[in-house]
Amino acid sequence: MLWLLTITLWGICPIIEKIGLKNVDPLLALFIRTSAALMGLSLAVFLTGAFKPEVLNLKNIAVLSLSGILGGFLGMLTYFTLLKSQNASQIVPLTSVYPLVSTLFAILFLKEELHLIKILAIFLIVSGIFLLFKNP
Repeated sequence: MLWLLTITLWGICPIIEKIGLKNVDPLLALFIRTSAALMGLSLAVFLTGAFKPEVLNLKNIAVLSLSGILGGFLGMLTYFTLLKSQNASQIVPLTSVYPLVSTLFAILFLKEELHLIKILAIFLIVSGIFLLFKNP
């Protein structure tokens, strides 16, 4: 049932964010959102005992920091900019096809295998986006 909670929380957030972005610059909105998330994460990490600096090294700090910059900052900033100016009902599904990009990069750079099922899934994702933006 954790999956149901996850999709419910993720499903509600774009609506709240769209409302919050109405008169707020996307960069400022992202700063507020990230600050609130940092407070929650800080509490969770320290209260659960997950903070274990001895497992950290320069490589995993650099890789996770790069992920934070690309996804947590730049990706969220472009998403907020789109969400502020476009319909949430189109932008949210459009930007939710990032697994397609991840799949393609995994095939190219991690040498993961490309099977018929993955090809079909990619086709369905692209078809769905096409239909989402097709005028009725």
